[in-house]
Amino acid sequence: MSLAITAFPFHALLAQDSIREIKRKPDKFSFLTYVRVISDANKNVRTDQNFIGNLKLCKWLRLEAGFRKGERPSHSNSYYHYKVELQSNYFRNTIRAVVRISDNIINFPIPSYRKTNKLIAFEAKYMVSRFFQLRGGLGYLFSSRQDYVTDVKPTFKGVQSNYPIFKVALRYRTTKKGDLEIAYGSYDVFNPYYYSSPFFQLSYDRELSELCSLYSYFRYQYNNNVLVAGNYFFCLGIQFHLVKDH
Repeated sequence: MSLAITAFPFHALLAQDSIREIKRKPDKFSFLTYVRVISDANKNVRTDQNFIGNLKLCKWLRLEAGFRKGERPSHSNSYYHYKVELQSNYFRNTIRAVVRISDNIINFPIPSYRKTNKLIAFEAKYMVSRFFQLRGGLGYLFSSRQDYVTDVKPTFKGVQSNYPIFKVALRYRTTKKGDLEIAYGSYDVFNPYYYSSPFFQLSYDRELSELCSLYSYFRYQYNNNVLVAGNYFFCLGIQFHLVKDH
């Protein structure tokens, strides 16, 4: 009897965590749009607009596609990016696989080039406590770059760069509708970075209504030495929950 009484709070806690996860389960279809302002160590500033749709294909697979348009001062068509990504469902609500191909078309600065990134990663999440969740990812990138070529089709030619990618994050549920997360890694929603140029990121997401949520983050990227700044990123956007998964 005493053992059952002692175990009850633990099972109740797990049940609460499960309920929290169910309430935050992905939509059948969602659309994310956000704007970033990026400043490098030399105080050069650029901006880009991002559009990402995420669709549930079946019980165990999702499709995510995105487009990015970048601007620099006096160069409104500096770069374009797009990506197509397949995401498996989380096995036992813990681990999933991600396969992505993305293409970068850089018109400015010179030299112009196109670069295709192909990556595979395994991502995991684990509820540490009622309010804290640990997340991580580990994978590998295969990259191809061709200078002075701005064709939008993916390429497998040119200079090859292959290297591991990673990320680790701790997420805190600030309220029933908000999440605060601190992350460290070399890849995120769009482009992966070289493993010696990773980033620290502080992000905040909050549900504004049943139809939309706030999406925001501040990112600090460094180059080889954590004290040597590479880029600063400021991001603000909205995610629309268009079709709920009941």
